[in-house]
Amino acid sequence: MWAILASAAIIAALCAIVLNIRLRNELLARLTAISLACAALFVILCLIYLNGKGAELKAMTGRTYDLGGQIGQILNWATGRGKLAIPGTSTASYASASLTHWGFLAVVTSLGSTMAAIAQWLLLRSATDNPVRLSWRMPIVVSRAPSNPD
Repeated sequence: MWAILASAAIIAALCAIVLNIRLRNELLARLTAISLACAALFVILCLIYLNGKGAELKAMTGRTYDLGGQIGQILNWATGRGKLAIPGTSTASYASASLTHWGFLAVVTSLGSTMAAIAQWLLLRSATDNPVRLSWRMPIVVSRAPSNPD
């Protein structure tokens, strides 16, 4: 459920971004920021859920009587890259059922895109809406000397 919600939030964000590039609407900017924040939250909740279900996922992917899995294990055993699991006598499982660096990379990417969208939304708001707006252009004052030094 969390992965489906995260996917829906990402799709909504992408649609809002594409429309915002063309229309430049405040509502679309807010929708982008909110949907990216929701996507980040859903990705984190999805990883927490999957981390809690590690033992069940490990048991589900363990190979016992699966013919395709057995052929793959025989090939790995023949090339010296794994242990041979004979159906009914031994089982082989993966080394761990915890989050890898790819899961953490997904969280960092999701949070980074959310922070970028919110920062851009805050910077592009009008000066009346945002009292802490940063000015990207500094005023340059050029003083000219009089043309006649009389």
